Amino acid sequence: MEKLPRALVVSEAPFGLNNGFGVTLSTFFNGWAADRLFTLYTRRETAPSSASTDRTVLADVPGPWGRRYAAGFLLGRRPTWRGRYSASWLRRTLRGWRPDVVYTMVFSGETLAFATWVARQLGVPLVAHVADDGLETQKGGVSASIRDLLAAAAARITISEEMRREYTQRYGLDSHVLHNGAAEDLFQKATAPANRGDLFVVRYLGSIIPCQQFGAIEDVAAAVRALRDEGMAIRFELCGSAWTRQHAETLTDGDSVVYRGEIDKAEGFELLRSADLLVIPVTFDRSLFSVVRLSLPTKLTEYLASGTPTLVYGPPGTAPVEFCRRHQVGSFIDERSPERLANFIRCKVTNRLAARANSSGDSEFIRQHYTASRARDAFRTIVQGAMAASQ
Repeated sequence: MEKLPRALVVSEAPFGLNNGFGVTLSTFFNGWAADRLFTLYTRRETAPSSASTDRTVLADVPGPWGRRYAAGFLLGRRPTWRGRYSASWLRRTLRGWRPDVVYTMVFSGETLAFATWVARQLGVPLVAHVADDGLETQKGGVSASIRDLLAAAAARITISEEMRREYTQRYGLDSHVLHNGAAEDLFQKATAPANRGDLFVVRYLGSIIPCQQFGAIEDVAAAVRALRDEGMAIRFELCGSAWTRQHAETLTDGDSVVYRGEIDKAEGFELLRSADLLVIPVTFDRSLFSVVRLSLPTKLTEYLASGTPTLVYGPPGTAPVEFCRRHQVGSFIDERSPERLANFIRCKVTNRLAARANSSGDSEFIRQHYTASRARDAFRTIVQGAMAASQ
């Protein structure tokens, strides 16, 4: 059995969280022995729902700046204070455990800077993986340039081809492209739920964040309501993380649009396979285009793998739209048009069997190129290459 390196994970969110970060980390590190992993997560609001282990520790980054927190920092009880980091806190937290590599999955410059410092402090290589483009906008207390921080990494990973091209131009640095792959369970054929009759079910599984989905997801809800008013048996179901429940519930009416709440992994896979249409909404708000355009949702490969017709509804140039365009998978509507959206859904309702049959090719494409096992193998190759280059 392959002996994997001891990896210190420094991430915005920990393992086990039902969001893109948590799911992707679980994919990449599947097969790692528990005693060869240690996690520092930097966002207090992403605390795991289950009891935290002694190998999953909150590193409050960037942390508070008030004077009253200085003593805790100086005594090694806090990891950060006013842009400075505590070596004694790091030693106390790791308790003699020493990694071979530091891997960081980030959206902020704050976490990237902290991970860079940790790797230097421990004298091990850093693998830096950027999942969302907030490096320049979220860097409170970071004095180093983002380019210098990325250049210090032994290996760089970006989440999409669009991000790779942008970062090559912006920073003059190349990177590997790697994102979550679809689990084998998703390729199983779904069984239609009993007693659903002719009801056509549109589903969205994921967090609902105003700066990422709103506008687009409101259009989906409005289109479903309009079709329902025409007499069509249709429902839009939202299934998402509890921490974004308040945003989901602003869209619901308890009839045409419902919120099913947070779901576990196995239930989520079944809901993907048994839907009639899956949607990935991306905001059309021009002021937010730079925020969302480079990110590729973790769920995209999972949607496509399920064999359920999948629609990306968002502006051109965004990573999920361009993924579908580049690989000729799924469907996309890249102009904001509630009328066109309603017509698309109406067509799927009318031809639901043909639509599902046509989606089998999408599932086969993902099986050949974007499975979880392929992503995991690619990740291990990148980590081992970074370690070899640093020796």
